[in-house]
Amino acid sequence: MSTTNQCNIQLMNKSYKIKCPVEEMDNLQLAAKKLNACISQKKSQFKTLDETQILLLAALDLSHELINQEQKQNQQREQLADFIHTLEERLQKVNEPA
Repeated sequence: MSTTNQCNIQLMNKSYKIKCPVEEMDNLQLAAKKLNACISQKKSQFKTLDETQILLLAALDLSHELINQEQKQNQQREQLADFIHTLEERLQKVNEPA
């Protein structure tokens, strides 16, 4: 069973204490860093938008990135399954009596 610990993260120059499993603390810190970078980029790109609009654009950007990565991973998984199937067929042919 994993133990939880309090993790301090910074989002938009505000500090938050979040409980999470110890083994997830590094990922949570990395996620906060990535979110902050995305927010900063959107702020400089869209100077007239308010904070809520900036946050929505950052969330949309990160969600889009996640969906693209999931699709890429699924495609790679399918390619690997096809490759394994092809290898199994070849092995069966090699092992068939002549």
